[in-house]
Amino acid sequence: MSSDPPSAGRSPEGSPEPELASLLRQRGGPLLDGLDRHLPGARAHAEATASYAFSAAVGLGFERSQCEVAREAAALHEIGLIYVPVAIATRTAADRDADEAAVWAEHYEAGYRLARGAGIPEHVCGWLLRARESYDGLGPEGLSAEQIPLESRLIRAACVCHTAIAAAAASGAPPVELAIGALSRRAGGELDPRVVAALGEILERAAG
Repeated sequence: MSSDPPSAGRSPEGSPEPELASLLRQRGGPLLDGLDRHLPGARAHAEATASYAFSAAVGLGFERSQCEVAREAAALHEIGLIYVPVAIATRTAADRDADEAAVWAEHYEAGYRLARGAGIPEHVCGWLLRARESYDGLGPEGLSAEQIPLESRLIRAACVCHTAIAAAAASGAPPVELAIGALSRRAGGELDPRVVAALGEILERAAG
């Protein structure tokens, strides 16, 4: 289990929020609809990322309600891409030049603003924003390790996991092997090693 307890399902003051997952589904749904109209297929990635975030949260010992909140928050991790031109959003990171990479990176702050405008609680909006941070401290705000909300670390790893699996499906490569490799190479750098380990165990079990 993680050494830093999840804040999912609770406000910063610690008061219970049993309906938070439902609230995120209700208020986040229209945002995902708009994103999918802008980038067809974006909702499928959002939902897959959400599933991996839920699974990793289970592996880290979250309570059921907290796993559900992590899942619903993760589904919203790229809503800010609605403001990124399709030509940039659909390129791989390796194919974007410096200017295009800067435009793409703005989607984190755009998503934060969209979520706030939709009435999503501030602490959840913060998770979405800080999914851009890197475990090793090389992200925009320089946050590292436990300074980054655990939910943000879950979101980032879950996104990497599904992106790798989708790439494997397109290339015919073994999806679980490719995903575990992509996660392992980033563990301790971009990604939280504990989240990587939780996802790796789940992928291996699913593969039999």
